[in-house]
Amino acid sequence: MLLVGCSGFPVPATRYLREFEFVEISDTHIGVPGPALVRRWKREAPLDFAFAAMSPREIGLDGFKPSAASDAAWETFLPVARDLAARFIVVVTPPELPAGKANRAAVRLFFERVARPKLPPAIWEPPATWELREAEATVKDLRVTVARDPARHPPFAKTELAYYRLNGPAGHKSRYEDATLEAAAKTVRDTAVAQRYVVFTNVDMYSDARRMRKLLED
Repeated sequence: MLLVGCSGFPVPATRYLREFEFVEISDTHIGVPGPALVRRWKREAPLDFAFAAMSPREIGLDGFKPSAASDAAWETFLPVARDLAARFIVVVTPPELPAGKANRAAVRLFFERVARPKLPPAIWEPPATWELREAEATVKDLRVTVARDPARHPPFAKTELAYYRLNGPAGHKSRYEDATLEAAAKTVRDTAVAQRYVVFTNVDMYSDARRMRKLLED
């Protein structure tokens, strides 16, 4: 299975849900979507449509250290993830968080607390400055997949799930040139994993996701 999508709806949801088979809901990162809106997404989506949900930004604001604010945000978020029947919970780390021993310990403690069998599997995107090997060692043996960027990282191997996130070659406001996108598509094609998800988060995510999907279909 290979699904390509966007983080958020770059076009009206009704249109997006007809064109794609997967979306990463980003509304949950900055607030709580109303129940009526969540029900509308589920109603308008095909039965086999895949949702993922981004965790609240409060989770990582203080380096994943437990706090009343992050706990409250997490508990408010969980019912939305359940209503969406989210396949994954996506946790994005603030880019400025350094990869020190204390921060790695705080990240691991957070996932030890929340990566429970009754919840969807977690996808964790560490800062781009962290070494991939270091990040994967941080959550080793937990129910967590470290997201990779197919334009920078090698293909997943020896795993059941591959989750790729593309944040733009030069940041959120940048667009992928053909050569870079083709190289990223090759990484995805070379991933011998049963479940493969590819998510674009940059400003041109809609067009870039369509281009990626076409490259993977050719």
